[in-house]
Amino acid sequence: MNLVVKITEEFRGWYQLLSETEKTRVDARLDHLMVGYFGNSRSLGDGLFELKWNNGMRVYFSRKKIKEIDTIVLWGGFKGTQKGDISRARKLKARYEYELEK
Repeated sequence: MNLVVKITEEFRGWYQLLSETEKTRVDARLDHLMVGYFGNSRSLGDGLFELKWNNGMRVYFSRKKIKEIDTIVLWGGFKGTQKGDISRARKLKARYEYELEK
């Protein structure tokens, strides 16, 4: 199973700030995500999920199928900024889902 994954510009901006090691870890998880394997993840409710790493890194994504898109990778963060990151991911989720459903 290959999922169609959309990566937001906001996520790309966050990703660019990561170290090369962190980018490699994220890339590996996103590769797994594209084939339907989510690994260490959890639901945050309302179709928002997070991928988790032991170092506290988080990636937030939506699992709502819209047209040909299966998953939207919304935002990333770390355990210490989790509350604000989840809030931002929820806002991005609402905006992208609205725009894609038009």
